[in-house]
Amino acid sequence: MKYDYIVLGGGLAGLAFAYKISSKGKSVLLLEKEDKVGGLSRSVKYKGFEFDFCAHRFHTGNPELLKEILLLVPSFKEHIKKSRICIFNKYLKYPFELPNLFRVMNPIQSALASFSFILNYLFKNSNKEIKTYKDWFTQYFGKELYKVMCYPYTSKIWKTDPSNLSADLADQRMHGINIKELISKTLNKLVRLDFSSYSLEDEKLAPDGGTFYYDDCGIQILADSFKKEIIKNNSKISTSVNIVKVKEKKSEVEYFLNGKLHKDSAKEAIITTIPLHSYYEVLDNKSEKIKKTLEGLKYMDIIFVYLMLNKKKVSNDHWLYFADKDIIFNRSVEFKTWSKKMAPEDKTAICLDITCFEGDETWKKSDEELVEECIKSGERTNLFKRQEIDGSKVIKIKYAYPFYDVDYKKKLREAVGFIEKSGKIFCLGRSGLFKYNNMDHSIEMGFALAKNMVNEKNKSLFNYKIKKASY
Repeated sequence: MKYDYIVLGGGLAGLAFAYKISSKGKSVLLLEKEDKVGGLSRSVKYKGFEFDFCAHRFHTGNPELLKEILLLVPSFKEHIKKSRICIFNKYLKYPFELPNLFRVMNPIQSALASFSFILNYLFKNSNKEIKTYKDWFTQYFGKELYKVMCYPYTSKIWKTDPSNLSADLADQRMHGINIKELISKTLNKLVRLDFSSYSLEDEKLAPDGGTFYYDDCGIQILADSFKKEIIKNNSKISTSVNIVKVKEKKSEVEYFLNGKLHKDSAKEAIITTIPLHSYYEVLDNKSEKIKKTLEGLKYMDIIFVYLMLNKKKVSNDHWLYFADKDIIFNRSVEFKTWSKKMAPEDKTAICLDITCFEGDETWKKSDEELVEECIKSGERTNLFKRQEIDGSKVIKIKYAYPFYDVDYKKKLREAVGFIEKSGKIFCLGRSGLFKYNNMDHSIEMGFALAKNMVNEKNKSLFNYKIKKASY
């Protein structure tokens, strides 16, 4: 069968594109390998609990996008983010408030960091070439704060020294930082002796990360709302699909659905949001050069360990970060803090995320081993006691994060250029375009690509810039 567009992958980017282009009267076939759409922005029901794939809050600096999403998902409720990081065996506000950070450091370290931060601001070399994550951070905060604020957590997440990571990663995740405003806030809090406590039970913790939107029953509502509108627009979504071949010249996709081989073609374009490597595997047009290029691009994988607890709550934070490398997980998310409907009234649950690479020591651990290590780390950080554990679930996800090494951009340009060269295939989304997007970024880019197609520009989004980033 022929459609105007075929979309590979049912994450938010693919759904956003299909939603927008189908609203213009175009026919779309969207193919998803999982049993439901959403990609990383999915929810799971388990023994009376609702889980997301870790923290997925919708927030955006783009007012037009926010307006459209709130019309699409009117059940979204506004929240004010609360989060902390466990460092120096204390729970500090996160993102960091420098006065509190300085308080928990030893006096000499605190003095050096303060002095380094101010000197760096006053005598910063604005002409210095910034190539790495380390370059970016030291340019803004100085070398001493880099050792405390950046190196521990960044190296733990990405399994490498920040000097091996591209500055693009820092720029995308901490876009638009205002150092003058940061210094002003820091001095103001010091003068007023305005400090938060370090207790996990602190109920007076001030919000620190702006507003976000969330549904009472999890983030799945966002993907499902897109799906509903796409079907209403006379387009089709198939899940549990196994794509076996993409014939570039014919713009044809072969895939298995319910044990039967299907062949469908796109009259205008194929949009691929699946990982670059997965797409290349099914592409009929091969290139040894591109194969080697793709070998140099990699994704980081993630493991979610869910623990059900016989207690009403752990904290009033939306999520917690853990910089100590001896703690196996990076973050803890308590969904009941986001919505009371996510857990039974007398219980709660947390999601502990662990980054790794497929095939490494962590990935190879059994579910039982991962749960045991998480329990030990949770006790060490005073999240819970072993006797409070009342069940667990482990989910492993491949291709969770694009890995930005220092030379990734050149390799990515070659790979995307090869895939898109016909003008009939376009890359999109976090996995498909190898771009470390937030949810709003992927949706905005899906809308942008649809606009390009409607205006007959057929223009790649490789160099697309988010209108207004929000972190």
